[in-house]
Amino acid sequence: MFNSTILDVAIGLVFTFLAISLAVSAIVEAIASVLKWRSSTLLQGIKDLLNDSSFTGLARSLYNHALVNPQDAGTANDEKALKHAPAYVDPKLFADALVDVANITQDSPDKIKTAIDANITNQQLNGLLKGVVDRTAGDVGRMRDELAAWFDNSMDRIGGAYKRKTQLWSFAIALIIAVALNVSAISVGQALWLRPMLARTLGPTPNLTPLDAVALLENLGFPVGWSAAALGNLGSWNGLEMLAGWLITAAATLFGAPFWFDMLEQFVRLKGSGPSPAEKRSGAGASS
Repeated sequence: MFNSTILDVAIGLVFTFLAISLAVSAIVEAIASVLKWRSSTLLQGIKDLLNDSSFTGLARSLYNHALVNPQDAGTANDEKALKHAPAYVDPKLFADALVDVANITQDSPDKIKTAIDANITNQQLNGLLKGVVDRTAGDVGRMRDELAAWFDNSMDRIGGAYKRKTQLWSFAIALIIAVALNVSAISVGQALWLRPMLARTLGPTPNLTPLDAVALLENLGFPVGWSAAALGNLGSWNGLEMLAGWLITAAATLFGAPFWFDMLEQFVRLKGSGPSPAEKRSGAGASS
């Protein structure tokens, strides 16, 4: 059972998905770095959180605060003036900066609310801060903790938005790679079923690079790349099968390279464990 053709096919497919996932993750990370996706997503999230879509009020004040954006001069009048916008803000530092901007000091709740009225004009945020004052009885330390938790919860939503964005790009790039290299999960699965030996030299390789992984598929004889026969299939019903295979390959990369690396490790460990003594006695462990 453990040395079956089915297991060899699974190992080969998992390695194929790992190779494409490595390439996709490297490309997406490069694009995210060049286009500053993380910092721009964070900025938009903070603007939405503080009801400052025009970046003229509280969001701008916070981004000019050294606790939130220590690398800039603190004199930005608009978003374009932010030369080193942060990609991450610690919730506690955000809370401290908001307390500073609102000019909240350890005082009576009524005086704190007066300071909030003078510095926070947005009615929703004004009400939120006053509610925090009431719940904490004006204790600034507890106010900071509650504001940090509020910001941290909002970061979960921002992180979700960023993940959806990168997944969309990952799928598009994976599909382009699958088409460009003709990496069809269906074709690979069929070839592995007929020639399981293709997968029997595969295993987890911790330092595998994207280029190494894709090159290894070709060197081992996996049915990837374009040939005259593959090009001829485009105009027939086999073209639909190729399209389905590309889509499966692209969709599989959404699980990410770490997932497929762990999966490959599990399959290889399972394959190497061999049948149990009970299976040997019963004959159930005989390989197919």
